[in-house]
Amino acid sequence: MSTQNKKIIRDVGDGLLMRHGLPEDGEALALFFGEQLGDGGLATRDGQGLAAMTRDLFSSRPHISLTPNDFTIIEETSSGRIVSAMCLIQQTWTYEGIEFGFGRPEYVATHPDFRRRGLVSAQFEVVHQ
Repeated sequence: MSTQNKKIIRDVGDGLLMRHGLPEDGEALALFFGEQLGDGGLATRDGQGLAAMTRDLFSSRPHISLTPNDFTIIEETSSGRIVSAMCLIQQTWTYEGIEFGFGRPEYVATHPDFRRRGLVSAQFEVVHQ
């Protein structure tokens, strides 16, 4: 995929770009999250469950409130591989009749070779906006 088709948010340095997700990122994100987060929780021991859940978010019957644009992805420009990613599930909540926006970060992961570089913090800056 060429850079011009990607929704670039910013250059985070060291040959890494942060961008929003696109529909065609579904399989790569499924594999990434399955590998990085697949040893507990809702995922099976080898990450297949989490990978399947991620694929469902990008399927022809997408999630009711989550779109590919709700994912932030940091990719290595030299290889195009995903090295860190997360999503923000946006919702509207009500308290005593007052509606307000609420966001819940999910699927937060960074490849071990890219940890301790502030990549997750950079993504949180974006979702806090």
